[in-house]
Amino acid sequence: MAQSPHDSLGRVLRSLHQRGFVQLPSRGGVRQFDGVLNCNRGDVKIRLSIEDWDFTRYPVIEILEVPEGAPHLIPHISASGWFCYLADGSVVLDRYVPEGAVAQCLQIATDELNRLLGDPRYREGELQTEFGASWSIGQQPKPVPATLGTIGPDSAVTDAYLMGDEAGEWLLISCDAEEPERLARVMRLPPPRSMQKCWVLRSDALPGVGQNGVPTTIGELFSWLKSWDVRLYREFQQRLGKEHFKSPGVLMVVIHCPAGWFGFYFELDKTLVLGFGRRPLDLRQQLHTRRRDMRLTRITLSEISPEFIHGRNLSFPSLKDKRIVLIGCGAIGGYLAEGLVRLGAGTGTGTGELRLVDPDVLAPGNLGRHVLGMNALKQAKVSALAARLDLEFPHARVTPHNRSTHLPADLVGDLVINATGEESLSEAINFHRLGLPEYRRPPTLHVWVTGEGACVQGLWVDEQKYACFRCLRQNDTQRSKRFDLGLGDDGLRVLGCTAFTPYAVSAPMGAAALALDMVAAWMSGDVSPRFRTRAVEGAEVRLPKNTDVRPLPGCPACKAI
Repeated sequence: MAQSPHDSLGRVLRSLHQRGFVQLPSRGGVRQFDGVLNCNRGDVKIRLSIEDWDFTRYPVIEILEVPEGAPHLIPHISASGWFCYLADGSVVLDRYVPEGAVAQCLQIATDELNRLLGDPRYREGELQTEFGASWSIGQQPKPVPATLGTIGPDSAVTDAYLMGDEAGEWLLISCDAEEPERLARVMRLPPPRSMQKCWVLRSDALPGVGQNGVPTTIGELFSWLKSWDVRLYREFQQRLGKEHFKSPGVLMVVIHCPAGWFGFYFELDKTLVLGFGRRPLDLRQQLHTRRRDMRLTRITLSEISPEFIHGRNLSFPSLKDKRIVLIGCGAIGGYLAEGLVRLGAGTGTGTGELRLVDPDVLAPGNLGRHVLGMNALKQAKVSALAARLDLEFPHARVTPHNRSTHLPADLVGDLVINATGEESLSEAINFHRLGLPEYRRPPTLHVWVTGEGACVQGLWVDEQKYACFRCLRQNDTQRSKRFDLGLGDDGLRVLGCTAFTPYAVSAPMGAAALALDMVAAWMSGDVSPRFRTRAVEGAEVRLPKNTDVRPLPGCPACKAI
């Protein structure tokens, strides 16, 4: 019989009572208990709250009182006392032994407090690594949230824009004047309003957090910057001593460091600007003396730049600044185009582009396995796909070409991908690529589905010492496959004047995934193996080894010997 929450509560009550915990009146279904954790530096009074008896969420621990002499600021403890003793998902608690699950949480909390209270180096390191949390949620009052767009690597000044509508407004900080307009368009917001300039500063050092926490006043800011990074402090002081402030407002600053981005601003009121705005050195002196107790407003920044979006989860460089031609935007190409943009295709400072080439419109028969849906019916696939990508990633440069492939004109850029799955066109691409001077031949990736969706294959063609596309066929009269999968024909069906191969929607997804993995290998610096095959589990197929295939002797295309 399944264990009921009532049984779990009884077992936990008995266990906590033995530990000296006292039950409080329940609040909204949440059971609360007051007690102590016996730490090395003394008892820590806590309040334990349990709401989820499935233990998908950890019991909440609130620190009520720390031992005398404990540091004023302790990492993982918020200003309200909430203690982050476990990262989400880091430990799986046993729901069948509820008293053991609660005891496990209390022991983990005790161990972490012992380290935080007893080891100054560990405590300082944790403060540095969770600096963003300390800046954002660890102090009162709460900071102002803002979004950080594109900031150039050498930018010293950027703009702050007011975004949003009556439902809510927010700040966007960006050096790209078109970025706020693009975001407003795709988010269906009113045009952005330019607010003011914002200084950009940088440091190579991790910020420290003193005993009193992050700064809350101008005077504390100056002292904190100086103790953190003297070079950064001097740069800030120099800019204060040169800037002519002509009208009241605020001075906004964002700083980048190994802990990420954060910012702050403080008021430049009418008295300060009219009295000292044209004499920067005097204004700076006022901030150090009479205005040093003026409140500082902190800014917490959420990044939205292309570099952040497309690079944060990658262990290899993104496709930023790469010129990619994708030939074929059918079932494979549709999913592949979306994946390429997520890898950064079409982004960069002007050279980045994803060119889509396909002559077809989206027909009803395509809907079952294409990334596009009914809203794109009877539209050119490339145009509908580019429009969709523009809505999802407006910073990416995706150019649609609703036409047949032009050879060799389309064989340009840093990479050509043939996702048509059409062998005759693949042969033509291969032929015209080999007809180009060797220094003008872009690496070319062919990807296709075979065996009615049982297999997907990919071939990377670059250096002459490896196989070209034609090398996958023997030189006999039947042009038999060099690597026979044992699947017979590909199940080609003819309906009227239209030929098609039926396969499930998972097949083009699998082909696109294979192609993306091969692109990732290219970006990592090693495309090997250049010929890859993947099969559906249970398919009766003779899988060839994934390898760098050598040219076929006597190949009529690459003239291999």
